[in-house]
Parts: sequence; structure tokens; C-alpha cells
Amino acid sequence: MMAGLKSVSRKYLKQTLELVFGLFLLELLAYQLFNAELRLTPILVSMCFALVVEIGDACMWQRIEDKADNTRATFFMAVSGFRFLLALLLLFIYYLVSDHAGMVAFLLSFAPYYLVILMHHSIFFSHLRNKH
Repeated sequence: MMAGLKSVSRKYLKQTLELVFGLFLLELLAYQLFNAELRLTPILVSMCFALVVEIGDACMWQRIEDKADNTRATFFMAVSGFRFLLALLLLFIYYLVSDHAGMVAFLLSFAPYYLVILMHHSIFFSHLRNKH
């Protein structure tokens, strides 16, 4: 059971890294295609947020995977709520330290990362739940 658990967690982390770094490259490509001024800080902050949340999610999943279905359902909802609150906190902090143009750039950079990790989490764990 532990070997299967580690492979599930590893698969989740591998997919996370592929998605986050793929999105990073897509955003850099978009800046090039639209000849926009490259603002690397919003992209890097968004990327770090996605990586920290998803890696934390995978580490916590290892600890509760063998628990009852109720515990896993609670975990799924708690992670979603915690991710949302962290995103709001990050947006608020960025709002305090940035100007209007910087905030718009951050929102345009952050939204795709947030949506991708939200979809990845939902799809991955729904497939995992349906498999078992």
C-alpha cells in the first residue's frame, strides 16, 4: 500500500511540475507574441504559489490517503478552501506593494496558475477516487 501511495504522490508531483513549468513557458511566449514588457516578478510569484500549494497538497495527501472516505472528502474541501484563502492573501499583499499597472499584470499572470492548479487538483483526485 505504501509503495502505491508513493507512486500516486509522485505522479501528482510530476504532473504538477509539468503543468506549472509548461504554463511558465506559455506565459513567456505570450509576452513575446504580444511584444509586451516582460514583468517577471508576477510570473515568478504566481509560479511559486502554485508549486508551494501543490507540493504541500501532495505531502498532506500521503498522510491521509489510507484514512476513511470522510476524511479524504474533508481533506479535498479543506485544501480547496485553504488554497482560496492563500490566493486572497497573496492578492491583498501584492495589492499593498504594487501600483495599478503592476496589479493588473499580476492578476493576468496569477489567474492561469490558480485555475490550472484548481483543475489539476479536482481532476486528479476525482480520477483517483473513481479508480478505488
